Amino acid sequence: MAHYVKIDPHFVLTEKNRFGIFLINSLRHKKEQEDLPHNYSIPNTVKLKIAIPEHYERNMGFIISERHQYRFNNYLYEEFVERMIERINENNTGAKGDIRKNLLLFREKYQISEDELGYKTMEKIWERKNKTVKLCKSA
Repeated sequence: MAHYVKIDPHFVLTEKNRFGIFLINSLRHKKEQEDLPHNYSIPNTVKLKIAIPEHYERNMGFIISERHQYRFNNYLYEEFVERMIERINENNTGAKGDIRKNLLLFREKYQISEDELGYKTMEKIWERKNKTVKLCKSA
């Protein structure tokens, strides 16, 4: 997300990008609510500080529920996976070792360390998505 919008020192809520639109649609409460069933789990993630303009705070609320936080995390994950697949497929020539090289280049471009996201994990994500695309095309 930080690659596409400014988040330092905080993300300013606006309708000018897809992340802001998603979060604005999540603002529905003015007080904390426990709405997350036990089958959801939000892992320890990096906290995103959001500056909510007074207009949104007054008219929509300022609490983003746990359910919406969970959905936003999933949204960011899917966005990340789509970018990774696009990058790999656009640079794939079909030569042996191309996938490995492209995965490593992608990780280097976005400054992702091995500890944050291992090569094998990225390879499995690519294999699952690539298999899904092939199944959809053949159907």
